[in-house]
Amino acid sequence: MKLGKLSLVAVMALGTSAFAIDNVKVDGQAKLIYQTADWEMTAAEAAAGKKTGLFEQGTVGDYLPGASYGGAASGGLSFTLGATADLTSGVSAGAEVQGFTTLGLENNLVSNVMQGGSVGTDATYANDAGSMSQLWMASTLGKTTVKVGRMELDTPLAFTEKWNLIKNTFDAAVVLNNDLPDTTLVGAWVGKHNGDTTGGGYTGHLRTYTTFGLSGAYAAGAINKSIPNTTVQGWYYNVVDVADAYWLQADSKVMGMVNLGVQYANMDPKLADNPEYKDSSIWAVKASVDVAGVNLYAAYSDADKDGVLSFANVSTGDKTKIYTGDGSIYMDGIVTRPGAEAFKIGASTGLIPGVKLAASYCDASDVGAANRDISAWDVSASGKVGPLGLTAIYTELNNDTDAAGVIGAAGSIYNGRDNETLRLIASLKF
Repeated sequence: MKLGKLSLVAVMALGTSAFAIDNVKVDGQAKLIYQTADWEMTAAEAAAGKKTGLFEQGTVGDYLPGASYGGAASGGLSFTLGATADLTSGVSAGAEVQGFTTLGLENNLVSNVMQGGSVGTDATYANDAGSMSQLWMASTLGKTTVKVGRMELDTPLAFTEKWNLIKNTFDAAVVLNNDLPDTTLVGAWVGKHNGDTTGGGYTGHLRTYTTFGLSGAYAAGAINKSIPNTTVQGWYYNVVDVADAYWLQADSKVMGMVNLGVQYANMDPKLADNPEYKDSSIWAVKASVDVAGVNLYAAYSDADKDGVLSFANVSTGDKTKIYTGDGSIYMDGIVTRPGAEAFKIGASTGLIPGVKLAASYCDASDVGAANRDISAWDVSASGKVGPLGLTAIYTELNNDTDAAGVIGAAGSIYNGRDNETLRLIASLKF
């Protein structure tokens, strides 16, 4: 059993078949990330001697103002180590620790870190930190499983992200039931998390887990597979004192080779100090086909201009499950913002033995109040050398805005600056 690949539904099944095979399982992962970026500079910044460019190295202050990765290379090494066990009939438990370190390279090979720290605010950086990422117990009676503790979640609007050195997890209680034919019912209470809701791109912070939203959140979902080759799901969220939300989605496979999908989501803000906030909504469609060993796909999404909330992961403010943002380095945080009308095309193939190649282009127009037009190419290659997984991702982003001549801080992707980013990942799972 690999803890890193469990969805919410799979997680809830831990009290059943997984432990009928092995009583105790131990696994983990070591991951090394190196990332560098080249941000567009203004003439004034160049005259002031600021730096940018791929593979540049120096102190963060040498680079563009406010830049998280403005030419200053980032990186680090992380690890996870976890175990699950069957305590007694129908009762199981799991625990996992995670941590990261820069290996002392933050003032040598790189100039910045990929993750937030273990204490303080979302802006806190740390060179070395660790935490308990999972600690749960689960019990199954009939077709109902209850799981309580710290865990990964995988729902449309609140989920665990694993792209960075460390991941975000949740202090929650989840109930799963399979009494209805071809249907999974889910109910959850989420009390705390370690996500970075500022949307700074750090995914999770190894700091004290804080309250989810203002007062926690409730979620309920239903996943049905009664229609052959089709999955239909509906979710409702009550993020106490913040917003009510729902998510509807249907995915189907036709003729064994064509995949079709449709999504619709809505958020109703209920912040007492902002009663004028309007509902936010978004819809998206996707189609993909496998032809001669190549997967081709296209997606389109449209977010309501009058809304104020984004449909990114509410735990991190970063990644999204909307089709047009799936798998992007930067565009995932852009396509769900109010007003964004986006399309994405892409292709992937495994025709080269042991190597997966992928490329995509995404364009989003009328993003946010400044009506920014942002587009990006993502090109990636991944494979394995023995037990070592290797991935390289290159992104080139073009950023335009109606705010004539105004370019903001380099640390934001909504700033009118173009950039190119290279991310290299090596991972070892055991």
